[in-house]
Amino acid sequence: MVEIARERYDVVIIGSGGAGLRAALAAAEQGARPVVLTKGEPQRSGGTLSAHYSFCAVVPSAEPGDSPELFAADIIRSGEGIPDPRLVQVLAEQAAEAVKFAERLGVKFDPVEKGSSRPHLGWLAGHSYARALHVGNTVGRELMRVLLRAVKKAGIPVHSFTHATDLIVDRGVLKGVVAFHSPAGELRIYEAPAVIVATGGGSQIYELNTNPYEATGDGYGIALRAGIELVDMEFVQHYPTVLVSPAGARGLMFNSGILIPKGARLLNRHGDDFWDRYGVGPLKDATRDVMSRVMSQEIAAGNGTDAGGLYISTRGIDPSELPQMQQRLLEDVGLAADAAEREVAPGAHYFMGGLRIEPDASTSLPGVYAAGECAGGIHGANRLAGNALSENQVFGAIAGRNAAVYALRNPLPPAGTGSSAVDEVLEPVRRILSRSGSSTASRPQEGWREVQSLMQRHAGATRTAEGLEQAIQRLNALREEIAERVGARDRALIYNRDVGKMLELRNMVDTGWSVAASAKERRETRGAHVRLDAPASDNGWTCSLAVRLEGRTARFNRLLRGEVNHP
Repeated sequence: MVEIARERYDVVIIGSGGAGLRAALAAAEQGARPVVLTKGEPQRSGGTLSAHYSFCAVVPSAEPGDSPELFAADIIRSGEGIPDPRLVQVLAEQAAEAVKFAERLGVKFDPVEKGSSRPHLGWLAGHSYARALHVGNTVGRELMRVLLRAVKKAGIPVHSFTHATDLIVDRGVLKGVVAFHSPAGELRIYEAPAVIVATGGGSQIYELNTNPYEATGDGYGIALRAGIELVDMEFVQHYPTVLVSPAGARGLMFNSGILIPKGARLLNRHGDDFWDRYGVGPLKDATRDVMSRVMSQEIAAGNGTDAGGLYISTRGIDPSELPQMQQRLLEDVGLAADAAEREVAPGAHYFMGGLRIEPDASTSLPGVYAAGECAGGIHGANRLAGNALSENQVFGAIAGRNAAVYALRNPLPPAGTGSSAVDEVLEPVRRILSRSGSSTASRPQEGWREVQSLMQRHAGATRTAEGLEQAIQRLNALREEIAERVGARDRALIYNRDVGKMLELRNMVDTGWSVAASAKERRETRGAHVRLDAPASDNGWTCSLAVRLEGRTARFNRLLRGEVNHP
């Protein structure tokens, strides 16, 4: 029998990236008692650490003519009419305050010149003005450093190696979170009236992706099983230039956002510059969705390399202008420093979709809030470069404040959480754990590989209804198989890596299902969603799709943008 421990807090925050840590600080400032659960270690986990260059905002020293209104217009234009304008307005107006907060914590953004107090603002594709604040090419790492220091100083507990598995919902009322704590090999019940989901994205459901291993869509799976609506899940941003060769470099981003404005070009296997054939405007102005779409079409036309990619050429660019940290990393994995051409292809990078939130970061289940990449509705069909850190800091703060206020107004009764609600969410986890050490159980790694292959083939940068249906059917079957057949090699539960991979596999399946089902429902091409069997955009689809899981069936709700649609 697996041991069960109980703890009680005001706010449970799932995830220790930029959004989760910012939420924890905001909740504590309101007088609440938060706890942060992270399945890894906060100093080594999450997508915020991998943010290289930019933190976009309209700061007081912005270029003449720029404004939050123009920033918002750029976001909606890039998102092709799909972003929720209420969320966009919040992001555009509050990003500058998020920058100021980061500076107060100790982030020193690069100045426009040595000795100046004005930050340098870089320009990124899709933006009307230069808005990208940066700290060399390590802005994400620097932000995490100061956030972690502030969380430690505030005395906020962070429980590492703790996999949140499900929300506890008793007759429609949130009661807390169930989690598996690997160091003790025990299940834990974290009782709380408010929960913030800040788990990041789910790009590990794809074989070629740029994300850390932790990005397995945990928040999406947890939300679906609790009946919470997801929105815009069909829109998965593919970073256009992800290395596919050599094997040691596969999955690493090659920073085209910096290099293409300096003159880098895309070439097919024959050495031809194919870009202008597609009639989508200059390459230097292309957003990530346009680049990924064109590159995928060129590869599909048979003009890709043997490794399934294209070449990005940096001939003519001074080597000193290449991102030096990236260059050192590429040398470490076997790429020559003086290589002028590298093999790249679109790889899954960022989920525009996620838990459907209101401007106060609340979801369709009272007491549950979301922030960061796992929240949906802000970016629409395509995310502008440089907005990920802005989003996780703005909405992390909003989620933390509002979750704390909700928790303090709605404390849990002293009696604790009812056993029936707990048993319901514990049962599938207990079944998985009970198969540890089984010689007949299938291994979670096999399931990982199958999900990644399915999604890469049928729901990647290009899709068809037939392929999506195949993915949906197989993912539905896998959902049942995980509950019945998947097990860990070792019997001991303490620090059992297979147990973590089994719990992640549940969420990968549910996340993949939500992407494939939403992509099949949207019968057009728009932004990061490319349907080869419906290649044109359709004004009738200028809406968001909210989806929830009912048994094994997808239930959709169309949200017409420009109208107020409450959960």
